[in-house]
Amino acid sequence: MASATFDTLHAAKALTAAGFAAPQAEAITDTIREAFTESVATKADLAGLESAVAADLAEVKAELKADIAEVKVDIAEVKAELKADIAGLYKHLWLMGLGIVTAVAAIVKLL
Repeated sequence: MASATFDTLHAAKALTAAGFAAPQAEAITDTIREAFTESVATKADLAGLESAVAADLAEVKAELKADIAEVKVDIAEVKAELKADIAGLYKHLWLMGLGIVTAVAAIVKLL
C-alpha cells in the first residue's frame, strides 16, 4: 500500500501554535504520519483494487455464461429423452389398446 501525503511540518507548527511543546507536537505528528503510512488507502490503492475486482467479476461472468450454456445443453438432452420416452409409452399404450380391442372382438364373436 502506498503512503498518503501528510505534511508533518505544517501539523507540528499548528500544534505548537495551539500550545503544545515542540517534542509533544513532533510526537503527535509522527504518530499520525505512521498511521497514515500503515493504514490509509490511496487513490492508486483503490484503483488497483477496482481493477482487480473488475477482472474477478469478468471471470465470474464468463464462468456463469459457460455454466448456463452447459445447463441449456443438459436441458435440451433431457427434453429429447423425455420426448422419446413419451413416444415409446404412447406406442406401447396404443398397442395395448389395440390388443384389448382385438380381445373384446374375439370375445364378442364367441358369444
